[in-house]
Formats: sequence, C-alpha cells, structure tokens
Amino acid sequence: MKDLNNTTKKILFGTVGAAGLFLASSASVNADTTHHVVKNDTVWDLSQKYGVSIQSIEQLNKINTDTHLIREGQTLTIPTTGKTAAKTVTKTSQVTVKAGDTLWALAQKYGTTVEKLRQLNGLASDAYLIHVGDVIKVDGQVTTTTTTNAQATSTVSSEASQTSQAAATASSEASQTSQATATASSEANQTSQAAATASSEASQAATPYVAANHVTYTVQAGDSLYTIAQKYGVTVDSLRQANTLGATLQVGQSLTVNDPTKNPQASVAASQAEQTPAQTTTTSQATQATQTTQAATTTNQVAQTTSQTTSQPAAQTQTSQASQTTQTSQQTQASQAQVATPSSYSVSALLSYAQTFTGVPYVLGGTTPAGFDCSGFTQYVFNHFGKNIGRTTYQQQYAGTKLAVSSAQPGDLLFWGAYGSAYHVGIYLGGSSYIAAPEPGESVSVKSFTYYQPSFAVHVN
Repeated sequence: MKDLNNTTKKILFGTVGAAGLFLASSASVNADTTHHVVKNDTVWDLSQKYGVSIQSIEQLNKINTDTHLIREGQTLTIPTTGKTAAKTVTKTSQVTVKAGDTLWALAQKYGTTVEKLRQLNGLASDAYLIHVGDVIKVDGQVTTTTTTNAQATSTVSSEASQTSQAAATASSEASQTSQATATASSEANQTSQAAATASSEASQAATPYVAANHVTYTVQAGDSLYTIAQKYGVTVDSLRQANTLGATLQVGQSLTVNDPTKNPQASVAASQAEQTPAQTTTTSQATQATQTTQAATTTNQVAQTTSQTTSQPAAQTQTSQASQTTQTSQQTQASQAQVATPSSYSVSALLSYAQTFTGVPYVLGGTTPAGFDCSGFTQYVFNHFGKNIGRTTYQQQYAGTKLAVSSAQPGDLLFWGAYGSAYHVGIYLGGSSYIAAPEPGESVSVKSFTYYQPSFAVHVN
C-alpha cells in the first residue's frame, strides 16, 4: 500500500512537471522579444538578427515605413514565431550593374521599389551605393517565413543583448568599409573616364586640318612661320592648324598651306620679267664698253706705230699721260660704282632674323643673344643689317620717320609711351603682331597688341 502511494505520487508529480514544462516551452516559443536599440542598429539589422520581416517590426512598433528611423535607447518589441512554414523563393531576374546605374534608376526601369531591391539583394536599409559589375536581383519574391502561431512576449537575456550589440557594431564597421571601398572605386572610375576624355580631346586637338585646296611647302634656311604666311597670303594660325609643329622649324620640313591666296612662284616669275629689261640694258652697256675698249686699243696701236717714228722722250711723255688718264678713269668708275650701290636690306630677312631669337630670356641692359632688354634686342637686329638705330629706346624713337600705328609697315619700330619719352619698343610683323623682349621673367616672343596698343611707329631711314 505504501509502495502504491509512492508510485501514485511519482506519476502525479511527473504529470504536473511535464505539463509545466510544456507550458513553459510554449510560453518561451510564443513570447515576443524586446530589444533595446543601441548605436548603429537598423530595422533591417534587427530583422536579420531575429529572423522576422522588416514590415512586422515596423507595424508592431508603429515605425515610419518611409524613413525606417529608430532611436538609440528605444525599446522595440520583436515578434517571434512559433511554427514556421518552409521558406519560399521564386525565380528572380538579375541584371549586371553598368556605369550610371543607381538603385532608384533600376527600380524605375523594372517597376519595383528601392526597398524591394534592398530586400532582394540583402542590402542595408540605408544603402544606396552599387558598383559597376555587381549582379543585382530586380524581380522575384523575398525569402520569407510564414507565422502560424500566436505571438507572445519574453525578455532577451543580457548575454544575447551584448552579442547583438557586438554583431551590430561589426556589421556597421563592415558596411562603412564597403562604402569606403565603393567610394574609392567610384573615384577611380571617374578618374579613368576623365583621363580617357582628356586623351580623346588631346588626340582630336593633335590632328591637323587639311583643306581640299592646299599646297605643300618645303622649309628653307631663314624661313619662319610669319614669312611663309606672308608668301602665301595666309595667317600663322592657319599654318599651325594645318601642321603638327614643334618649337622650331627645321630646314627641309614639309608644311601644308591651306587655301593660299598668293602664289610665290608667280610672284618670282613676275619679278624676273621686270628684271629682264634691266639685264638687257646692262648687256647693251657692256657691249658698248667692249666696243669702246676695242677702239681704244686700236688707237693705242696706232699711237704706238706713230711713236716709232718720233723721239724716245716724246713717247715716254705720251705713255705717262695715257697712264694718268687711265688711272683717273678707273677712279671715276669706282666712285660711280660706290654711289650706285645704296645701303638697303630685305624686310622679310630682317623679320626672319628677329624671330630666330625667340626664347632668348629678358635681361635688363642685355644686348646679346645671351639676354636682351627691349631696345638691346632691336639694336642687335638692325645692326646685323647695317642700321645703327642707337642703344636706348629714347635714341631709337628718333632713328627714322615717325608714323601713326595705323600707317606702320612690317619692319617698322613700334613704341609705347609719348614721343620723346617712350619706354618700350618692338619690331612690327604685320596685322596686330610684333616681336619684342617684353619684361623680366619672360623671353623674346611674338605678341599681339590687341590689348596693349602702341603709341606710335617709326620707319627706320
């Protein structure tokens, strides 16, 4: 009987214990969880941690479904599931991200939302960056779980909370690292695109333009872009556009001249035609001189024959007189030759010579190719052609005829400052161009006076 009572008690306690265990288990399974929001927590992180949907957390806690914002220190109720249905995933369409794609652009293109794309691809709720080459799901059903049992509440243990905080911090750091990598990749991609664009523009700029109407010119000694442009009636800029030019021209280099308005060969032929009458006149004069010489020789021979019949002193006297006459004639002819050859120079040669000093540095007081100041440069160029125009700007303004700038011709001097107190000088090239040694820190170069108008010009006499 005692044994029966003991057995009955054991069965009763076992039954009660089992029932209590069942109830405790049921409460544990069906109870909701509360979570205290820590720094860097997001609704998406919590949905992943607790295996529930973002919508269920937001609906239960009345969170704005547009902003998804939660606050640090906020207590959230996390719905838990009892019995869950099998996960279901439908077939999903995928696209490869191209340059210029964004989550918003893909959502618009495929008739979905940015939030749906984040859910399909496991992206953070505040993620916006995607990378070229990434494969993005744009259609299908998010992996979900179906809740079948009633929800209950329970308290998350302190250890679980600490683990959650550590996981959230690690997730945040990983997200920041990913974003930094994405930013660096984006910047590198933009730099590459900018370099490609610059290379393309440089390639286009380096391609010479050749017109349908063009000629080819071979550079000769003493040539410059300016003199070639003058020969063919074109501009220096058009020569630069038609040719890939270095710092200097090389003798023998071939240049393309687009749309020439002058024909240098025709000009040379016309010049030769003008010189032909002068050459004919010279030839005629030479013939006459030869005939005169022959006549003089004949006369001399007659004189010599006659002298044979006269006394020796008379012959000596006649010979001396003839010699003096010849010397006087020679001196007269030499004097006439000197007067007939005036001092002159070629303007084109002067301009070409001046441009050979392009790049010589400005040196105050400089008068040699080692360094020029403005008047030292003009003095050096004109001295080369036998023209002494003086050393200083003050002296050079009186070296010829004063002109208005509008009347200046290539080769004339241009001055800045009032007549009598000019402070700068250069050599006029034509149009609005001149060449000069400008100022300290610069070098001899071709300039435009469009924005630096000279005061007057001087034609060197």
